[in-house]
Amino acid sequence: MTKEVGPNSQPESLFVGNVSNTVSEIQNESPIISQQQIEPINLKYSPEVNHRNRSYLVFGIGIALLIVFPFHSLDGNFLFGTIGTALCCFSFAIAFFMDALYSKGKSDWELSMGQSNFTSTIGMRFDIIIGILCIMIVVMSWWVLL
Repeated sequence: MTKEVGPNSQPESLFVGNVSNTVSEIQNESPIISQQQIEPINLKYSPEVNHRNRSYLVFGIGIALLIVFPFHSLDGNFLFGTIGTALCCFSFAIAFFMDALYSKGKSDWELSMGQSNFTSTIGMRFDIIIGILCIMIVVMSWWVLL
């Protein structure tokens, strides 16, 4: 049997007695529910040692070496220009490998968070390939000097 309730009438209470006492008794019996804490998930990769920021410094050193050494070779000394190019490419290689290290850490972090690591993996591979090309330029420039 169901009772129909009119639009302006109140439904019958399911509790017998004082409702506030019943609610407080329920809260006292289960303290786990009232003490739940929600912690936000950090969805931004921030490692303790950020190799990407340090790679920018190494890139800057490489550019400075490229600028400084060729000015010394203006007097006709081919040695300074070649050394400058080799040192610049070597610092670029180090910077690319440092950036690849950052991308590897980010890729691992993305996998642990359940995210796609496609862009980090592609960036890491790109950095490694460019770093190897820079090392090859260094080897060829030293080979020219010998």
